[in-house]
Amino acid sequence: MIITLTPRTSARFAGSALPEDCQEPALQHLLIPRVASWSMYPTLCKGDRLELGPAEPLHVGDLVVFRRPFGLVCHRLVARQEQVLLTKGDASSGTPEPVLFKDVLGIVVAVVRGSTRVVTADLDTLPPPPPWCRIVDHLNVTILDHSRRGAHRLIRLALQNSWLGGFLARRMVRWATIERVRASPVQSLHEALMPNPTASPSHQDGRPDPSVILGIRLGPIRLGTFHQSAERLDIRPVLAGTRLEFTLREALRHR
Repeated sequence: MIITLTPRTSARFAGSALPEDCQEPALQHLLIPRVASWSMYPTLCKGDRLELGPAEPLHVGDLVVFRRPFGLVCHRLVARQEQVLLTKGDASSGTPEPVLFKDVLGIVVAVVRGSTRVVTADLDTLPPPPPWCRIVDHLNVTILDHSRRGAHRLIRLALQNSWLGGFLARRMVRWATIERVRASPVQSLHEALMPNPTASPSHQDGRPDPSVILGIRLGPIRLGTFHQSAERLDIRPVLAGTRLEFTLREALRHR
């Protein structure tokens, strides 16, 4: 169950958008995690807001929130083996998933559904969502997924064409914007979300700073990132192997 983070300002962004150094303080002090799937149904429902507490002490049956490469997950702790935890979604019939203790951000101490807040010991008293919510949500996700896959196929076909792909790639590179992002550890959430574009990209001795990367965007769409020190372009999978990747590499090499 992936969790999105909902600030009290009502803006939303994925938990994975936060640097790891900021995820724990943000979850515990600044933001309220919001459930984004049905993998913990019927205990938790999509849209529930979670209040977190410290990860110690941990007991079998606790709802733990932990990091994954794609974001944050909340599952139930079913067993513990020293520094390895076994977790599982209540709606899952598969085998438990191993999680390292160092990846755990906290445990759920209370759940807010609509205007009702209850502690985890009283989750049975939460009013269930209407039965049609899961059906409508599943249809929306299915339709969106099929639409996204169709759009990705069309984009790849267009960008892989020798003439049309080259034409589109040159135009996209011309309109793309580059922003400097400093990936070094930060001292505050504000510094993580508001990188300084005027910061010097070099060490004091003049050598390139390996922590500086360039974010490449086409309007609001992120195309990828370019690591200056390694001269490595990480492009979105749908664009990999297309004329756009080749054109971007050439433009960045001569930048």
